[in-house]
Amino acid sequence: MNRNILMPIMISMTRFFHNSKLSYRYNSVLSHNSYIFFTIVIFSLLLFITSCGENATILGTDLLPGKDFINLKATDTIGVGAYNLYTDSIMTNNRTYSYMGSIYDPYFGETKTDFVSQLRLSQKWVGIGSPPVVDSVKFFFSISGAKGKLDSTTIHQFKMYEITEQLNAAVGYYSNRDPNAGMKIGTFSLPVIPKDTIQAISIMLPPSFGEYLLRDTTKLEQEGDANDFRAFFKGLYFTMEDSPSPLLVAIEFSNSDFFIRVYYSNYKTTGLFYDFIINTNSVRYNRYLHNFSSATATSRIKPENFGKKDSMIYLQSFNGVFPQLRMPGLTYVKNNLFPLSVNRARLTFSVFLDSSNFTPTTVAPLILMKYKQTDTTIYIVPDYQVSSSFYDGTFNSTSHTYSFNLASFAQEYLEGRIADPIIEMYFPEGEYRNVILKANNSHFPVKFNFTYTKF
Repeated sequence: MNRNILMPIMISMTRFFHNSKLSYRYNSVLSHNSYIFFTIVIFSLLLFITSCGENATILGTDLLPGKDFINLKATDTIGVGAYNLYTDSIMTNNRTYSYMGSIYDPYFGETKTDFVSQLRLSQKWVGIGSPPVVDSVKFFFSISGAKGKLDSTTIHQFKMYEITEQLNAAVGYYSNRDPNAGMKIGTFSLPVIPKDTIQAISIMLPPSFGEYLLRDTTKLEQEGDANDFRAFFKGLYFTMEDSPSPLLVAIEFSNSDFFIRVYYSNYKTTGLFYDFIINTNSVRYNRYLHNFSSATATSRIKPENFGKKDSMIYLQSFNGVFPQLRMPGLTYVKNNLFPLSVNRARLTFSVFLDSSNFTPTTVAPLILMKYKQTDTTIYIVPDYQVSSSFYDGTFNSTSHTYSFNLASFAQEYLEGRIADPIIEMYFPEGEYRNVILKANNSHFPVKFNFTYTKF
């Protein structure tokens, strides 16, 4: 047997033998094999420290009641059912923007939009003497943006009609309403409009229209009576002429940039003018008309699938098709796990992209969400009201996703302040781009990451 092994064994057996003469043996072994004992000592010390640390974390836990502890739990398995819905009629009274024209999408088809509005007076008529003689009429307005074929070779035209229906501020006007067009004032050509450019435009109107507006100057007063000027001249309907090259223009109303100016003379003065305006006080409404059948046959939306789950969900501009999200998993949580505190409730959707119509640079930058408390009361989700940056809803051009933080919505539902765990997607006003999202049984279904603290 090896001497280095044999000696320690022998000494370990005899070191405690009661004989002072043997002490030198113990010292000699330490000197010879000190590295063995040093290793054992270090290992034992580390084991002792580790044991102390583990025991300290549970020390006394059996003395505390269970309610003093919380459980942080997370799941991404709460199901979200996504459905495509559509309504052809929504109330569009006095929107910030009105639109003329149309856009085409091979998936959504053609969307056409136009608008109806009252004319108001800039001031009460104060002319005296002989009847006014109209010299010319100009229509002034500003374009807040445009989409479509915008070049010098394409002429786009719009039409103006007098309407036969008196508008009332107390009435709700819907997007599929008949505009009640009466006398046609004319068809007029637009100038070349650079894409997404604010541009002031002036159009010459026929003098006969000015004469028609001034035919009875006693009616040129607006004192709140139902029989004032708004009954005398009920309003205008503006619509774009159909064209093989669709164009959409956006108009934002203000007191100064949308008016009809009648230039006239009287028996002693020339160069006078009188303005008729459309502003934020004018009763007006937008019309939106969607034609899904005009889309490409192989990719178009199928109206027969509205209300059903599909691998794709569609969000269309101008209040067309929209997704409704139902979260029955939150109802299970409410019935079986509440009370709890929601730490995170994050929905993430993958975006459908192709090489031409839907690309990272053409999809809408922001999606909003709303919910219903009753059939007539609709609110934006509380997370957006708390912080729009926390809510998110923006397109991530790197991951090609939209994410939505809905912790406040989930918490308010669990606590009974929101009736149902159902949310609908919609665009901010003024958005003209569409979005297609992957959902349900697609290869990239929606993810709902839900983290909560259970007390």
